[in-house]
Amino acid sequence: MRKILPLVLFAVCLPTAHAQDADPEAAAAFDDDRPNIVFFLADDQRHDFLGCTGHPVVQTPRIDRLAAGGVLFENAFVTTSICAASRATLLTGLHESAHRFTFGTPPIASVHSSESYPALLKKAGYHTGFVGKFGVRLRPGEREKMFDVFAPLGRNPYHKKQPGGGTRHVTEITGDKAVEFLRGAKGEAAPFCLSVSFNAAHAEDGDKENHFPYPEAVADLYEGVEMPPPRHPEPAAFESQPEFLKRSMNRDRFFWRWDTPEKYQRNMRNYLRMISGIDRAVGRVLDELEKLALADNTVVISMADNGYYAGSRGFAGKWSHYEESLRVPLIISDPRPGGARGRREKAVALNVDIAPTILALADERVPGGYGGAELGRLLRGGAAPAPRADFFCEHRMDHRSIPKWEGVRGPRYKYARYYEQDPPFEFLHDLESDPDEMRNLAPDPAHRDALEAMRKRCAELAATYRSQAEADARRALRRAQFGMLDAGHGDMAAAVDEALALDPGSAEARLARADMHEKAGRFGEALGDLDALVAANPEIDELLQRRGVTRFFQGDMAGAIADFDAYLERNPGREPHHWQRGLAYYYAGEFEKGAAQFEIHQEVNSNDVENAVWHFLCVTKLEGLEAAKRKLIPIEGDPRVPMTEVHGLFAGEVEPEAVLAAARAGGPDADELRDRLCYAHLYLGLYFEAAGDAEKSLEHIRLSAEEHAMPHYMGEVARVHLRLRRR
Repeated sequence: MRKILPLVLFAVCLPTAHAQDADPEAAAAFDDDRPNIVFFLADDQRHDFLGCTGHPVVQTPRIDRLAAGGVLFENAFVTTSICAASRATLLTGLHESAHRFTFGTPPIASVHSSESYPALLKKAGYHTGFVGKFGVRLRPGEREKMFDVFAPLGRNPYHKKQPGGGTRHVTEITGDKAVEFLRGAKGEAAPFCLSVSFNAAHAEDGDKENHFPYPEAVADLYEGVEMPPPRHPEPAAFESQPEFLKRSMNRDRFFWRWDTPEKYQRNMRNYLRMISGIDRAVGRVLDELEKLALADNTVVISMADNGYYAGSRGFAGKWSHYEESLRVPLIISDPRPGGARGRREKAVALNVDIAPTILALADERVPGGYGGAELGRLLRGGAAPAPRADFFCEHRMDHRSIPKWEGVRGPRYKYARYYEQDPPFEFLHDLESDPDEMRNLAPDPAHRDALEAMRKRCAELAATYRSQAEADARRALRRAQFGMLDAGHGDMAAAVDEALALDPGSAEARLARADMHEKAGRFGEALGDLDALVAANPEIDELLQRRGVTRFFQGDMAGAIADFDAYLERNPGREPHHWQRGLAYYYAGEFEKGAAQFEIHQEVNSNDVENAVWHFLCVTKLEGLEAAKRKLIPIEGDPRVPMTEVHGLFAGEVEPEAVLAAARAGGPDADELRDRLCYAHLYLGLYFEAAGDAEKSLEHIRLSAEEHAMPHYMGEVARVHLRLRRR
């Protein structure tokens, strides 16, 4: 049997508490014996801004107790240092290059959100909740698959007006909502997973005076205390940077908050007050777990979504490749028997490890596509997994003031490539001899071998995660291709958009979207995708053929013929099969070329009634109805219903009613009857057009194109014909 284990994950370190007055029967309240999960996450907190990680001033007593009772990871990092991408990684267990989400991108793909740890736990029967800063965007309907209770809270402002008057800090409101969830979850007959995500200690960027609005309860902390200086405050640390980093947002925001001693002291006090405010809110949640007799069965994981410069190197913010940006606090405390106590773990741990760790601790299957490692063995004093050789890190947000980069951090060297600079700018740091990364060794010929090795490794890892995104795009695309008919257009559109977000260069996805637009009658939109594909892939002849078909459906016969001719110029052996070209000639009024094309096609398909009919129509336009009857191509046998009767109609052997009777004969089911009538009315319409009865022709074509519409080629031909004749 698995014991009840409430799992608490949070972005700063948390205490373990024991209730003096807990209900002894509460721990057995759930029928389900799987662990509970609570996940706390802080924003913009570097690894050393905690008492337990060595900060000389900040007060985080509850968090420090957690470290004393669990495992403190001394080498924890995020793989992308920005809240949106990092939070997507925490949810999905994927690197940014795989999940492709950051600020300004489409929402997280449903193929990923459906495999996020909350979605998998909810599917497995967990009662799931989220409170606080969400920080990511999801596709419609995905949030409901992840959370039973969803209470998002944003800053702007941090101090929220209350119904009874006054204000309350959003950190405190986040604590309120978390406690409320726990009390409700106690009545559920299932384990729970609660994510508690703080907006703090993120600055209020819109307020250039009060950058770090702290809760009133911590207002007296640090008053009169001299704040320690930033790391690497010397001007040389900034001056050593390349010009593009000197001009980046890292420097812009430095002048907002840290550039004078007065601003630095004031803003650092307030920043630390924000962190202490988180500590108090976390304590409230832990106290509630204690009251519910769940504290002894709670695994607590603390982490931040990214690091923070706070004036170091003359920088603000995060985003770039230095340790201050990437390194975060991580503590995991497992109070169950066998859990490690007071241990400082040197193994590298990443934000991409959190989702697999949660699922494994909850005894749930970890998806094979996850990019991280399960850290559970490090918590229980067992054999540690093989050391991580290195890890891929990146920042791909599209912002003019935040340079994009990708890199690798290994046990000795760190490599970063800012790939949009011209030429790309590289960093190489020796973390053994220069742990503060003050020297860039990339230009040094003495380190050329190390540089080449790290370049190669970066390219390998980048290709791995790109390939994963492309594979996931194909998964999304399969969903689209299963929804091609009728009411599935909406789902298909979302799935194709997902595929293109994951793999913007996917020709397969663009073709699927063109198909989708065509099925919905949006031929202009389809041509937009096809034009882009032809331009990007001029060597793929089939794209010309494909675009020609769409131009035909749009009614652009000249464009269709131009594409068909260009295709046949490269593939002349395909001309006998090019029946579509004959149709385009007919509607373009080039009846002689149309008749010749249908005669060539007859050589490869002598049993095609449709080919005989379209040849008949061209001859009628050239020589008249009687000549067309004499020259009607004989057919040995076309088994499709009612094509035998259609041929007899054009030969003058049967009346129009025989075609409809044949279509209805044999009691076909509704779908088969619809298809038969689509063909029957199309060819009746064409027969009356040849006979000169425009009114009857148009009515039969309308029945084929509208009342008995079918999502196949000839069904679309009926719609093309109807549009052209109604002009």
